[in-house]
Amino acid sequence: MKQWTNEDFYVDGKFDEAKAKQAYFELMEYHGYPIFESYKGEQMWCPDFDLGDFAHVGMAGVFWMNHNHEGGGYLGHEILLLPGQMIVEHSHVAVEGVCPAKREGWLIRHGSAYNFSTEEEPTGFLEGVEIPESQKPYVTVNSCTLLNAGDTDQLNVPESSHFLMGGPEGAIITEFATYHTNDALHFTHPTLEFGVKES
Repeated sequence: MKQWTNEDFYVDGKFDEAKAKQAYFELMEYHGYPIFESYKGEQMWCPDFDLGDFAHVGMAGVFWMNHNHEGGGYLGHEILLLPGQMIVEHSHVAVEGVCPAKREGWLIRHGSAYNFSTEEEPTGFLEGVEIPESQKPYVTVNSCTLLNAGDTDQLNVPESSHFLMGGPEGAIITEFATYHTNDALHFTHPTLEFGVKES
């Protein structure tokens, strides 16, 4: 599996989303995952969370659907992670009059991922798993689980901090969740206000 560095994604210090997307296409080809024509447009988005460390902190996402209805909502979301790449630690809170705290679960379709969570009974981190240097000061979770292709897991404690990180061969993950809105998305990083695409 190819290993990427930040030099692959920044030109004169500016993030190049097209180069990021190409890296995910290479990841998909490696795993035999279809590259839909819509992915080449705006359906796939690749944030670096304005942190300048995309090789270690970033993701690609595809919202297949994201709907809020009276009495309940739902989200179908594809997540792609390069090897060792983590999503910024975050939590989902309730928004009065809009939605309850988001509930979510994940199916690892290809590769592997580490699920970092905040559990009432902590398990600690797995040996050899390293948090990217740029994020170590902002990580508060207390547990880590390895998920391989075909494995599922879920957010056990609503509104708790959590994140996913790609394994040695990256990860392609399907998320099953309730409705997402950026108003309910909180990052542990104190200055981060970047949201993700909502639909």
